Amino acid sequence: MRFIVCYDVSDDMKRSKLARKLKAFGIRTQYSLFEIETDNRTILKLLAEVETILDEIDKFFVYPVENAKNIIRMGVAETGELTYMI
Repeated sequence: MRFIVCYDVSDDMKRSKLARKLKAFGIRTQYSLFEIETDNRTILKLLAEVETILDEIDKFFVYPVENAKNIIRMGVAETGELTYMI
C-alpha cells in the first residue's frame, strides 16, 4: 500500500533526523513530504520510531492512498528527469 507522509517540525536537528529516517522508507517528493510504498506492519514500526523524535509542538501526518494508480505526478523527479504519469 502507498502512504503519503508529511510533517512540520521546527527543530533543525530533529527535522534532519526525521528526513533521513523517512528517506530509508520512501521517496522524498517535497522538503517535508514523502511517498512510501510498504505494508501496514512496517508503517506502524515507522510510526513508533518517529514518535521518539517528535515533541508536543511537532506535526506528523500519514495518509493512506488506496488507489495509487490514480496518482498524477508532474515535474522533475529525484532522477532529475521530467515525469508525467497517470
